[in-house]
Amino acid sequence: MEEYYLMWLSRMEGIGIKRIHLLLEYFQSAEAVWNAHRMQLINVKGIPEKTIDAILFGRDEDKLNSWIEELEKKEIQFYSFLHPLYPSLLKEIYNPPIGIYVKGTLPDDAIDKVSLVGARRCSRYGASVTYQIAKDLGKANITVVSGMAKGVDAMAHKGVLDGGGQTIAVLGCGVDICYPAENRELMESIAKNGCLISEYPPGTEPAPHHFPNRNRIISGLSKIVVVVEAGKKSGTLITADIALESGREVFVVPGNITSALSEGTNNLIKQGCPVVTESNDILFELGITYKEYEKQAFSKQVAVKLSEEEKEIYEQILDKEPVLAETICRKLHKNIQEVQYILSLLEISGYVRKIPQAGYIREG
Repeated sequence: MEEYYLMWLSRMEGIGIKRIHLLLEYFQSAEAVWNAHRMQLINVKGIPEKTIDAILFGRDEDKLNSWIEELEKKEIQFYSFLHPLYPSLLKEIYNPPIGIYVKGTLPDDAIDKVSLVGARRCSRYGASVTYQIAKDLGKANITVVSGMAKGVDAMAHKGVLDGGGQTIAVLGCGVDICYPAENRELMESIAKNGCLISEYPPGTEPAPHHFPNRNRIISGLSKIVVVVEAGKKSGTLITADIALESGREVFVVPGNITSALSEGTNNLIKQGCPVVTESNDILFELGITYKEYEKQAFSKQVAVKLSEEEKEIYEQILDKEPVLAETICRKLHKNIQEVQYILSLLEISGYVRKIPQAGYIREG
């Protein structure tokens, strides 16, 4: 129930994140704040009379229960900053949200996350580059984070999904509201292969002042932020600035020096942000080589296509060190004719390669 009391605190108008932390520090729990008397609240330094009144008159069990029922009905989760599923990187930023609303499934915290952001009215070049980078990251099991806006954001989500990866869309409205409306199908795909996140409760309509707050979450979830296209005064640059202030790496896709869409990105390059010309630049920064993830992807594809008998033998074969058919026979307690037959099928299919007088190794 503590999670729901924290949700109640986060939904109180006029309190703010700093004052919530002051209250939690004093009372040790949100439930204790809910049950506190006026005199107890007065003793908390930094909490004005107006906030105390808001807390006392904001205790409405019926309303709280209706909020909980709404979450259950719409299949939305609320994770406070104290919940074990709250993203660890997000906790490290300045003023992290007290809680986040999640539609879908949060990708594993251990999986690397990269934010891809840029112009809503991007060029064909920007859209194409974004899609390809995101697709490559998806193949490498990197989660791509963006804001589900038109242009670069939408292409980032589509690319990673087409690459078989997971994605997180951070919204400047409730996770039950599709904005922009034309991204309905994309929104549904994201919820099935990742999640939608917002610090705003369900039913909250998009508003201009929500988006700078949203941008700090986009950068806060990721180790690296990649800026594809951004004008001189683009809101995307806010995300880049917040990322740099939070100690995150900001990479930039260089653009045409005559294009207004490249003014912001090319200025970031002038300031010393590293350049991205291919997805391998990002993977290298994360300590992943292209060959490693290509082999992983190939092995997964092979495993799906093989029968149980073929898979059993394929799993005995290594990437670098040749394995003899006789060795496989001994390990699996199978006769040599059966093993040789399946190895021949695997070789014809291009999954393994025979090295004379040495044995078999994997292809790919």
